Amino acid sequence: MNYKDFFKQVTGFTPYPWQERFSGWDGKLVSVIRAPTGAGKESGTVVPWLYSHKIGEPSTTRLIYALPTRSLVDQVYENTQRVVKASGLPIQVYCLKGGKVEHGFEQDLTQPAILIGTQDQLLSRALNRGFGVSWAQRPLHCAALTNDCRWVLDEIQLTGVAYSTLVQLYKHWQDLGTFGNVQLCLMSATFDERPLKELKIERFDLNKIDFAHEELNAKVTRPKPVYRASVEGVKDVAVLLRAKHTPDTLSLMVVNTVDRAREIGELLADLEPLVIHSRFLGIDREVLQKKLKDYKGIIVATQVVEAGVDLDADLLITELCPWSSFVQRCGRCGRKRTSNHVEIRWLDYQQNWKAIPYSDLECQDTRNRLLELTDASLHHLSKVALPQLDISHRLLTKQHLETFFCTHYLKRNLRGSSTVSDFIRETTNFTVLVFWSTEQPNQLPMQRYLCPVPIKQLLDFCQSYNVTPCIWGEDRWEKARPTSGDVVWLPLDQGGYSHERGWTANPKDKPDPNRYKLQLEPEFSDRRFSYSLKLGVHLKDTEDCLQKIIPFLQHLGLSQPLTEELCRCARWHDWGKAHQLWQAYARAKGNLLAKSKNYGHASELNGYRHEMASALAAAAQGAPFLAQYLIAAHHGKVRDSLMPNNPQEDCSLRIVRGVEIGSQLCEVEIENSEILPSVELSLAGDFEDWDLQIEELLEKYGFFKLVYLEALVRNADVKASKYREEEVKNDRSNS
Repeated sequence: MNYKDFFKQVTGFTPYPWQERFSGWDGKLVSVIRAPTGAGKESGTVVPWLYSHKIGEPSTTRLIYALPTRSLVDQVYENTQRVVKASGLPIQVYCLKGGKVEHGFEQDLTQPAILIGTQDQLLSRALNRGFGVSWAQRPLHCAALTNDCRWVLDEIQLTGVAYSTLVQLYKHWQDLGTFGNVQLCLMSATFDERPLKELKIERFDLNKIDFAHEELNAKVTRPKPVYRASVEGVKDVAVLLRAKHTPDTLSLMVVNTVDRAREIGELLADLEPLVIHSRFLGIDREVLQKKLKDYKGIIVATQVVEAGVDLDADLLITELCPWSSFVQRCGRCGRKRTSNHVEIRWLDYQQNWKAIPYSDLECQDTRNRLLELTDASLHHLSKVALPQLDISHRLLTKQHLETFFCTHYLKRNLRGSSTVSDFIRETTNFTVLVFWSTEQPNQLPMQRYLCPVPIKQLLDFCQSYNVTPCIWGEDRWEKARPTSGDVVWLPLDQGGYSHERGWTANPKDKPDPNRYKLQLEPEFSDRRFSYSLKLGVHLKDTEDCLQKIIPFLQHLGLSQPLTEELCRCARWHDWGKAHQLWQAYARAKGNLLAKSKNYGHASELNGYRHEMASALAAAAQGAPFLAQYLIAAHHGKVRDSLMPNNPQEDCSLRIVRGVEIGSQLCEVEIENSEILPSVELSLAGDFEDWDLQIEELLEKYGFFKLVYLEALVRNADVKASKYREEEVKNDRSNS
């Protein structure tokens, strides 16, 4: 099947000329797509990646599609699911946004996957600081987003500092190295290429052939009359919207702040408008999203509808905003239909109006342009000279990356690592993820039960009502000042949230316990199995799982000696479970177990990390430090430091991560493989210089390759366990 036929099969449409041209992009240069709203940027970039898998010549294993807003993610996610289903390819699509973060892509890096998410969720993961992810799991997410993937950043004019950060990150990928290809595509209707000046780029602008296309030409030239509306305040705005709205059509009001959206919504309560902003729990946002489909009536929204949201309003009323934002808002009016009458009205406040969160200068610049504009058709907008953008920029250095590599609590805050949010969004947009419950749960809640809240608003609320926020730290709740991306617990009776209006910071508003039945994320730690699994069997299974992907790894550039070392790591990774302390915890009763259906209480282990003991045993057998490190890191708990993550945990020359020096591991027979000897655990050799050896590994392999190697061993461990679980399940169903 040729590309043109495949495109029509999965979308139902024949590709535009520029979309056909882009299908030939090989990813060696950074691609820049400058195209107006409605020109098909989304399908133009997703379908070529799918086609490469359809013909058996995949460009990368993962496609990463980053967007500035959660509402835009919803639309692209749903559209992509339909396209993938129509392709017939067994490819999973994952959503990553505040309120909904799907897991699974990080558990098998060999499986093709599409990740669609907001810039903060995706970039934080690429920097090993994944928002809403436990510290132990962050390296897995980082590996998936920095090796063998194609990144698409859409609507770059709305992404702020993320645009510059991703370009710098791409340069680091080239300099420090990754496994497999890493490709970058940037898209927007309005483009500033200054951050790209040191890179070779390949442009895919619309040309005469595109504009001669009948359907595309109709979208570009359809008229959108623009009028000025002089108003005194929000009451005048509500009156204007009420007067101009036509029943059984869609009218869209876009304002710049959540407070104004709520106030206008209340003034129009009798018309039952949809009030949409970003401060809702995921479960409530899902309800709003469903209502949007084919909606007729009035929508009062903030910037969340600004980019790409599939709205086709007959009337658009908008506050002043930066010019690029105005262009995007126009894209929500007269988007698909070309025969209906549409109009756009911009609000010219005569007093007491503040441009927040934008600058007065930006909004005044837009006002000057609008005074001269009578038609906001895509054709007319393309002829308006773009303002000189003040592109947000923060220098992302190699030193930053090496700090972000660290996840130990003493190291991760060195050299300003806690400022990772500065590389992702503007400081005015920093948010935390809040949830409410009667009692603190023992783990993180599912993402759909979280509500994004600006940090300052949360701190003001807590101070005003004497509330102490608790954040999720290293696998436990801590009383600390929250920073961007933190998950924060508030007692249910402290309030601050309304299902109808979202985050209100009003203690009288409380989530309804009957509507808000909190669900928790599944645990990743040792859990009770429905069977007991011998240690020797599990070690062999894990090695076999890694052996199976060696051809894939060699295709990515891993050498034979390196894959052989990975196999040894897989074979020895749980050696430390042969310790009598761990076997007693597993209630082994004479059999050496790797998995148990009858674990004791975790306190019985006294902080014993079996992976630390496994690494010590590997060192005693002469394994190189890379193997020692990868074995120690296979649960993400022992990585860049041998110091405990819990400051109260015993740590001395006698006990390291709960492992008593001088204690022994008994002999282990690995099924059909080798016999691991009895070994006394000591700190000789590389363990005396653990920090120095980590620095040398980073220098040799680089940040991105090293986390990928970690992930491969961890993936093999998970797959081996799942294999036996499925085997037991099938045996029981057949008996």
